[in-house]
Amino acid sequence: MGIKNKSFLWQPITFESLSLQQDIKSIWIFLLCWGLLFAASLGATHYIFSQNIVSFSPNNGQIIDFFIVNPALIIGTLLFFWFGFEWGFVPVYISTFVVAYLAGISVIWATVIALAFSLGLGLFALAYHSLQVPYNLRSLNSVALFVVVSFVAALASSMGSFIWSFFNKLSAYDSLILWKSWWTGTFFQSVIIVGPLIFLLSPAAERLKNRYFPLHSKPKISAKWIYGAVAGVATILSLFIVSGYVLGKLNIEETISEFGRNPAADVMGAMEAFEIITWTSIGLIIITAGTAMFLLNNWNTTLNKEVESQTKSLFESSEKLKKSLKEKDILFEELQHRVKNNLAQVHGLLELQETMSDNDESAEILKISKSRIRTMSLAHEALYNSNDFTEISLRKYLEKISTVTHQSFKSSQKDIELINNIEDFHLDMSKAIPLGLMVSEILINAHKHAFNLRKDGILSIECKLNGESLILKVSDNGSGIPDEFDIAKSNSLGMIIVQNFTEQMNADLIIDSDETGSRFTFDIPVSSIQR
Repeated sequence: MGIKNKSFLWQPITFESLSLQQDIKSIWIFLLCWGLLFAASLGATHYIFSQNIVSFSPNNGQIIDFFIVNPALIIGTLLFFWFGFEWGFVPVYISTFVVAYLAGISVIWATVIALAFSLGLGLFALAYHSLQVPYNLRSLNSVALFVVVSFVAALASSMGSFIWSFFNKLSAYDSLILWKSWWTGTFFQSVIIVGPLIFLLSPAAERLKNRYFPLHSKPKISAKWIYGAVAGVATILSLFIVSGYVLGKLNIEETISEFGRNPAADVMGAMEAFEIITWTSIGLIIITAGTAMFLLNNWNTTLNKEVESQTKSLFESSEKLKKSLKEKDILFEELQHRVKNNLAQVHGLLELQETMSDNDESAEILKISKSRIRTMSLAHEALYNSNDFTEISLRKYLEKISTVTHQSFKSSQKDIELINNIEDFHLDMSKAIPLGLMVSEILINAHKHAFNLRKDGILSIECKLNGESLILKVSDNGSGIPDEFDIAKSNSLGMIIVQNFTEQMNADLIIDSDETGSRFTFDIPVSSIQR
């Protein structure tokens, strides 16, 4: 199965992606292979020097061969395309530096000459980092970009020929031959040798890269990156121009001081070399500036398109979310409505069963069951009438429950007053029903037992926030609870409900009773009744 064309977009293996690689063995294999290729480029450099090709005499027919078959540049360019700029830069720079240094060039000028070859790789990096064009040479645009960039890179690297010429005091004619040999040889090497190797070997290289280094990715283009790249290219070009100027000036001064030769011809030759440097530099600077303007415009256009796309996507997502929330609200509202109606039907059935019952004890049980169903129904009713389908008002809920329970269980022969003093508080729906059932059970229990010895009385419900706790107190002024009462041992279903829900909400319950009445005080952590 072939690799998709998109896979051949230039995606270097950076030091960062290499550090993220989990397989240490793969890292060592990669570094070993790169080291072998690096060593090969140095070995080829040594061979070239031993053949005395670097003498650059105009009569040396091997000059053009050196530029057409420069192993270090071939290996470095392939490493650039397959693995990244830094992996190709090192062998090209060091190998070229060694060639220049062994040819008698001083360290400083050998460094400048080495940078000339590296500048060509830099232009390749600038182009393939900025443009979404495959490098595999299997399409017209891929071939066109490769040829154009190879031509510009060859011209850029040929700037080093003038440094070499001035340092070795070559004549204008010799300098022109060297310059032409430099850029044409480098260009033909790229097209005739590097291009076919990329065409043939890139699929295998990409398969190995994707297999062992799946984390590699090309960094996104930014204005900061473009400015940095252009500034770097401009700095190197400026360095070449200044270097040529300094060496040319020295060459002219030495020529003028040597009256045994024809100074006019040499000076004119040096001036002609200056002219070549000037126009070549101007051309490269224009190309670099044009590329920068194109990249900035392309980056700005791409950025605007991404912003518009993201804005449109966010707007569409927002509209979909609003629609979805509205549908969910309607669905949830309908759900609460149906639950309330279903509970109302159960309540009606229990009420019908109560009226048909001849047994007073069974009727009482059905009446209490009706109250519990009604308590749950009121919670759903409160939620149905609320704007928030997750929380309900504690005050409204407890006031309604206490009122309904009080009206259902009070005797017409007794005057029992209900007093509510409830601080408003919003609590989670799932916690509202247990809380309501506890209050309802205590009120039912008070109506059944607290006022057997009197005809009037008071039932009171108090609720207030106290720091991180909710204090709920249900009290009466009846006859009190017997001393032997223990809620933990009670067989009453109502008290069992109270005890279980108290534990469920992590609350503390204090039951206080004397001749003035009984009091159920709950200390409920707020965190246990809110989301």
